[in-house]
Amino acid sequence: MRKRLALLLVAAICLSVAFLVSGAVAQEPKYGGVLRWREVSDPPKLDPAMSTDTSSSRNVYLMFDMLVDNDPDGKRIVPRLAESWEASPDGKTWTFHLRKGVKFHRESMGKPTLNGGREVKAQDWKYSFERLVKVNSPRAYFIDMVKGYKDFVDGKAKEWTGIKVIDDYTLQFDLDYPFSPFLSVLAYNTFVVVPKEDAEKWGKEFNFHPVGTGAFILQRWDHDQRLVYKKNPDYWKKDSAGRQLPYLDGVEVVIIPDNTIAYEEFKKGNIDVLPAPPDEYYEEIKAKYPHLLQERPELGTYYYGFNNAKPPFKDNLKLRQAFNYAVDRQAINELVIHGRYFPAKGILPPGMPGYNPNLKGYEYDPKKAKQLLAEAGYPKGITVDLNVNNDPRHTLISEAIQAQLKQVGININIKVLDWGVHLDLCERGETQMFRMGWVADYADPDNFLYVLLHSSNHGSKGNYSFYSNPKVDELLAQARVETNWDKRMKLYQEAEQIIVNDAPWLFLFHYTTSLLAQERLKNVHLPAFGDYSTPLDVVWIAK
Repeated sequence: MRKRLALLLVAAICLSVAFLVSGAVAQEPKYGGVLRWREVSDPPKLDPAMSTDTSSSRNVYLMFDMLVDNDPDGKRIVPRLAESWEASPDGKTWTFHLRKGVKFHRESMGKPTLNGGREVKAQDWKYSFERLVKVNSPRAYFIDMVKGYKDFVDGKAKEWTGIKVIDDYTLQFDLDYPFSPFLSVLAYNTFVVVPKEDAEKWGKEFNFHPVGTGAFILQRWDHDQRLVYKKNPDYWKKDSAGRQLPYLDGVEVVIIPDNTIAYEEFKKGNIDVLPAPPDEYYEEIKAKYPHLLQERPELGTYYYGFNNAKPPFKDNLKLRQAFNYAVDRQAINELVIHGRYFPAKGILPPGMPGYNPNLKGYEYDPKKAKQLLAEAGYPKGITVDLNVNNDPRHTLISEAIQAQLKQVGININIKVLDWGVHLDLCERGETQMFRMGWVADYADPDNFLYVLLHSSNHGSKGNYSFYSNPKVDELLAQARVETNWDKRMKLYQEAEQIIVNDAPWLFLFHYTTSLLAQERLKNVHLPAFGDYSTPLDVVWIAK
């Protein structure tokens, strides 16, 4: 696996160099045109307070801005709507100096907004963070270390006391304890600014009338067909030469569930960007469009979760382990998805701080799987329902796993569901077994281990497997407050090994991210955090 990762990294570097060389002759950016971006399914949520998935995030990034952002390589935090910031020596107070002249959208869904395109002030940020708690955002707890969080959640306080407006352009956070990834957490796309006037007018319907400060403004949402955006004429950002961004007149997110249709539309020039190019056409794409294909490792993990709160997986460790020994990850990776992923032993992906190359996982051992299945109480086999969302890649992988599991006496009923329905069932715990993936919101093991496997986060907060282990909870809580980096990483590694031993998941793969973009598109750069976060405000179309 490490050899394959090294080869892919070299390829990614070579690809980046190739793009630099091919763009050596500087071209003047051109204004105009509409970029058409393919998605497999409708985004479940456009309200950033409620968004938890990458298809929703693709749209949120178009419309909204955070205080800070990740650089394209995911190695540092850069300014966005905060021009600068500083932390106190004890790491418990963070002060942000806001960019002046940033304005909210003057319209949404073709109608004027109540805010009138006014300037964003620090009070808007305080309102936006407090709104996360008021609407019960599933990601508000990402910053539960900000003072007063619990009292505000419990209704004991009228405001979130740890968030302070110093003046119109200065915002301050006071933390209960130093939290190393705090700045990185604020780069997550839940933590954006919204106008109080419009958010309170629409309430839950803000999901269908989103208003932000981003480069594009939503004009239409034809469900299961397309989302149509136009450029924001008041966008705050300019390029290095002082030219107003975005260059594009607009963006259309086009919903095409079928891979064959999507690829044909790309070949005809009707689709500009094909993220995660289809596996069934991958070899053809590499041969035909090598100069248009971008790929790189991604901080993400692909897994099947067991519902640890219900039979048959509840309190049946041997059954969960039998599933893990019964799957040949390498064979599926090679035969089904053309070696595009990396077989996983555990939760943390390569490149993530705390990644343990010596983690003891599950090798392919069908004989041991049969033995454990019998010891688990199913000597004659078992039948389990597997929920999978409607992406062709997930269907192909599930069918390959279904065939492997059948060889040891495990029968899987595959249920292919719309992404929104699938996610809702996972959050409510109404599954036996489910497909899920997780890509980094911030580059810290806390984002994987605490979010996905701490018992306080059951359901919509991220722990869809409803896994609980008091020892793991204790280790993860200790790691959150530990200020010594090496000690923190050891705590996370100890917790991960316990989790793997408990087998709350069927551990499968770590991701790569990729996209195919038309040659006429310029300045398209695939970020380390995934294709869904590709910045489109700097993209232009050669004519």
